[in-house]
Amino acid sequence: MDDTSPSEPTPTDPVDPPPPPAAVARVNPVQLPEWLRSSQTEHQPTGWDRVRFFSARHNGALLLSLGLVLALLMVVGGAVLVGWVADGVRSSASASPTPSPTPSPTPPLSRVGEPRDLFAGSPAASFAPAEEAVRMPAAKGAGPFTAAQVRAALESVRKALIESRIDGSMFTGDPEPFLALLAPDARERLRGDFTNGSFLRYATRMASPSEWEYGVRADGRVSYRATRQNGVRLLEVSTEFVWAYPFDVDLRAPAGASVVALRDRVVWQVPHPDDVPASARGLWITSADAVTWNADCAQLREGWVQEQFWIADVHRERIPAGDPGTIFDLDAPAPTTTHC
Repeated sequence: MDDTSPSEPTPTDPVDPPPPPAAVARVNPVQLPEWLRSSQTEHQPTGWDRVRFFSARHNGALLLSLGLVLALLMVVGGAVLVGWVADGVRSSASASPTPSPTPSPTPPLSRVGEPRDLFAGSPAASFAPAEEAVRMPAAKGAGPFTAAQVRAALESVRKALIESRIDGSMFTGDPEPFLALLAPDARERLRGDFTNGSFLRYATRMASPSEWEYGVRADGRVSYRATRQNGVRLLEVSTEFVWAYPFDVDLRAPAGASVVALRDRVVWQVPHPDDVPASARGLWITSADAVTWNADCAQLREGWVQEQFWIADVHRERIPAGDPGTIFDLDAPAPTTTHC
């Protein structure tokens, strides 16, 4: 791993000076809950209260006699009720024939008619399940970073990739599990991306959760190096992945029409803890870009992923997005333009 000279590019987010300390907040008095502060109201005795008052004023013999009488009445009433039920069952059995057995329900089908491999015949058919594909290289000491520090940084990147590109929380619109993995200052800077729709460079949301299917596949590679920027020592981790997202489409659609591909390249940095304040320690994203294939353009402009809808009479044997080009091939340059 190489350690670059101080003449690296201009400082990035991790080395921004810390903001001035905030003013001390005014201490507010403790506010009691409304139910605790409300005045007590007089309790009116109920019928059951009156029974308890009566029992407290009389001896136990009277209560024992009443209990025996009530028990006797319950036994007699239960015997009569059992007789009525038995007579009804015998009458019903003699008047109606034995019913035929209820047929077993039809096995459930998928939304389009039957379950099947949505990757079959597509370039992603050979990809590994996404979590298995997110593999980190062996951790070795790099520059001022020990092997243990490198291992911790790589594990942070691995978790961030899973939370941002694979996890159902992000798919359905909750970025907090992902943001929690970043340095405190970094998460505040990125939180705005999830309100203006610019997060697609490093995170995936699904436009229609009812149509995408579990089982993302991926192919990728990861490298790291020690570097220095503006006097701050950094461990830089570069990741490049192709993420293949399956969608439930018409059974007649050609192979690949059910897959949306997203290829990204993200540079993550972890500053040396001795070089930055506590709020800047941890994982940062310093650059990210992504291209997609077979994604609906209108949804994509809003930051959401959904497949281009295949229409039998319009597309026939053609995938709506056309030839995927080199987007699935990490050994080839990523496409520079997309249909959208």
